[in-house]
Amino acid sequence: MVSLETLAKIFRTMKSKNILHIILLIICVSSCNKFKQKEQLNENKNSEFVKIWFDTIKEVPFTEKLEIKQNRTFKLIGGACTARWWSEGSWNLKNDTIILNSFKPKRCVYLTEYAAMCRTIEEIRKNGRDVSIKDCTPDSDDNYEIFINEKFYLRNDTLIHVKQNKKCEGIEVAYSIKEKIR
Repeated sequence: MVSLETLAKIFRTMKSKNILHIILLIICVSSCNKFKQKEQLNENKNSEFVKIWFDTIKEVPFTEKLEIKQNRTFKLIGGACTARWWSEGSWNLKNDTIILNSFKPKRCVYLTEYAAMCRTIEEIRKNGRDVSIKDCTPDSDDNYEIFINEKFYLRNDTLIHVKQNKKCEGIEVAYSIKEKIR
């Protein structure tokens, strides 16, 4: 431990320039703390989004769960009858909107555009199904849902998708913190 006498001796030998540098350093360090406090406030704001969300669509017999995690990742799991789908990705905030983007799948899977649940079997047969790796054959019929800058905002306790699919008119893609009764 440095004694007070030693510190006093050091300060006496310093030139005014050095003292100015120390003062500037103290100011910089204290302003960094303010930025850190601001980040912590933003993290608290994130907590509005960070939770498990459940689909609210009642017209279509499916279930979907969207888990938004504190580490800025998300996971989607869904299914209907014999169909299954999932997605994993990252998220960020812009003002009061959360934006989700999927990670690229590492294995061969069928790909589906997010929120296109109203495609008919005829459309799928006619247009075919996209795969994650060119000319591969997936070992399962499960679909990987692709989120590309998919934006959501909060209204009360509901997470609402901004860009509603025009093909799915009348179906609002939204999530609630309460699981719907089946």
